[in-house]
Amino acid sequence: MKAARTGMRRSSWFPAGWIVAAAAVAAALVLTGCGGSGGNGSGETAPAGPGPAVERPEPAGEPRSLLLGFSSLPPELTSAAYIQAFATAAQYADLILIQRTPPWADFLPGGNISQETAETTRLETALLKQYGNLKLYFAIDPTDGAVQRSRLANLPPSVDVQAGFTDPGVRAAFVAYAAYVAKNYRPAYMALGVEVNMIYERAPEQFEAFVSLYQEAYAVVKGNSPETKVFPTWQLEDLEGTFGQVHPPRWELLERFRGKMDALAISTYPFLGEVRSVADIREDYYRQLRNRWDGEILIAETGYPSAPVEGREAVGTEAEQRAYLQRLLTEAEQLGFTGVVWFAPLDPAFATTGPAVAFRDIGLRRADGSNKQAWPLWEEWARRPLAAGK
Repeated sequence: MKAARTGMRRSSWFPAGWIVAAAAVAAALVLTGCGGSGGNGSGETAPAGPGPAVERPEPAGEPRSLLLGFSSLPPELTSAAYIQAFATAAQYADLILIQRTPPWADFLPGGNISQETAETTRLETALLKQYGNLKLYFAIDPTDGAVQRSRLANLPPSVDVQAGFTDPGVRAAFVAYAAYVAKNYRPAYMALGVEVNMIYERAPEQFEAFVSLYQEAYAVVKGNSPETKVFPTWQLEDLEGTFGQVHPPRWELLERFRGKMDALAISTYPFLGEVRSVADIREDYYRQLRNRWDGEILIAETGYPSAPVEGREAVGTEAEQRAYLQRLLTEAEQLGFTGVVWFAPLDPAFATTGPAVAFRDIGLRRADGSNKQAWPLWEEWARRPLAAGK
């Protein structure tokens, strides 16, 4: 029975919004300061930096073309755990995702960069310098996942939330923050908007305003960091019309950004759509992306639970998680995708209440660092050397 079509609604949240909230809290905690020696991820000790030293496993196996990535979501909301998330990515991945809502008050007309924003930038850029093997994927996420992206998130009380992307001050702040990130972080990849097709379905007038805002912000980012690849991200299950409210597929929306979209970036959580097991995922589920886009394709965010999810008792075992990871990595490489970003390397131990509970078992390792069945597979892929030019 297809849950999305039998009235069984998904909770009104989505994981990307949760990343934003958790990472913001963790980043704020980091501002107490932390020091120590570090590593550059190449097996050699690096000069002192804010993170711990790491040593990548000895390379083994055939070269791979696929970049492996983790988000900066930590297993617990402490400064040490947030810093360790960067170290884990440096040791077992090639790409790290920083995702956050714009600090609107800092960038609204007349605003000033806050100490929190400045110190967070200082810390994160220091970690990225220390772990020089990591490419940065920075996602600016202006919408609220708690209401399925139908409104902007974390706006100051002085701003009319109903106006959203039509408010001139909000538009100026979004462009100014995009310029700030481009100048200060110089990311390899940058998302201007996350899961933007969900905005279209739930607030079409806001989507129209966002399209023109995106065009402006794209030009500003390229002017400040020409090498950065810029795009919005798309939610695959919602593009197909199987997440939450059922609707026709919306693939035509990609055309609204063609020419100013340097990659097709997808978030995908099949268990939130119609599938009840990995075996239910259609054969063409990811191949269809290559049929629709001939440029770079990035799985910008994904995951599969290792234990049953509330309301989805048939979904989630360690064996299923490993099977999903095996299929996704194999197909992504075969299809020539740029990379795969897993939601979190370790289970978020703080996900004990509310809708976040559904993602408490999304990590490839438990919160205490012990391995699940899928971790050796990830480590095996991480040990394969990157092909030249990657």
